[in-house]
Amino acid sequence: MAKPFSSRIFDIIQTTITGKTDNNSPLEDIEDIDPCSGCSDPCSTHPTYPPSLTLRINTSLTLQGTVKPYYKHVLISTGKSDWKSHIEDEEGSFAAQLQKAIKGNNNKEKKVKKDKKNKNKNKSEESSLKKPKILICNSSRKNDDNDPSFSEGNDILLFSDNILVRRVPPNHAVEFYDQFLRGQKTDENDTLSTSQPHVTFKVEPMPYKAVVLICSHMHRDKRCGVTAPLLKDEFDKILKDKGLDVESCADGIAVYMTSHIGGHKFAGNVIVYREKQGIWYGRVTPCHVKSIIENTVIEGKIIKKLYRGSIMNDYVQDESEIELK
Repeated sequence: MAKPFSSRIFDIIQTTITGKTDNNSPLEDIEDIDPCSGCSDPCSTHPTYPPSLTLRINTSLTLQGTVKPYYKHVLISTGKSDWKSHIEDEEGSFAAQLQKAIKGNNNKEKKVKKDKKNKNKNKSEESSLKKPKILICNSSRKNDDNDPSFSEGNDILLFSDNILVRRVPPNHAVEFYDQFLRGQKTDENDTLSTSQPHVTFKVEPMPYKAVVLICSHMHRDKRCGVTAPLLKDEFDKILKDKGLDVESCADGIAVYMTSHIGGHKFAGNVIVYREKQGIWYGRVTPCHVKSIIENTVIEGKIIKKLYRGSIMNDYVQDESEIELK
């Protein structure tokens, strides 16, 4: 069956940004790997989730295809592992200010489109498409030792650009959006402008070989709030045993807890960012962690049984059938 028009447009965006075509999609790397590493059933080696919580984790829906389209992930360092139910509700935070910047830009774009529509009544199919979203999350990552209290701003990890932007204050959220996220012209000769003065940000290459994110947003949903600490402990333990943690080597593998990413009913939810890959897993338990590290984090292989989707790939075809929040 032919892809819907919106899917074909998304493929074009993917090819433009990543240089990859559908023919070399990471979906070809999905492997039927046993993620349990030979654990007994029930497992007597690893921590288990409370039975009352396990009953609330959906095990019937197909995982693959439960990631909504997105092309950038903004990960804000906060030093915390839980936040208000909606992170943008924390007044004065970077997440709140960035959300305002995005809404302000969207309003400008709508006005430009409206003006164009008034000049040209022939509305194309493309103009009605929703752009793939920018995913914005808080994380447990701390700033470096030069600003442990976040007095100068928040360090930002940006995927799939794979860069670290140092100490961005909330009052520079508009400039951050302009420089790193917008990147879109209103027409061939004009770019949406801002009245804000130019700001120079300190940008560094991603300092980690890979980043593992675990949804821990207790104030949003208890399932991820309970599963995340158990998963993080297991990731930290195995990475340390292998000498791959950030304390053992300069470009080690970082593990952070993160705010809502969608799909709490599939807890534990894990994202692995490595090179240009952003691989989402659901229904992850501590039994799966060793296999995820060895197969996905190190080798880049996708474990079929746990696979929800990935950045720029395998997005939801029918959002009405899958409730993610």
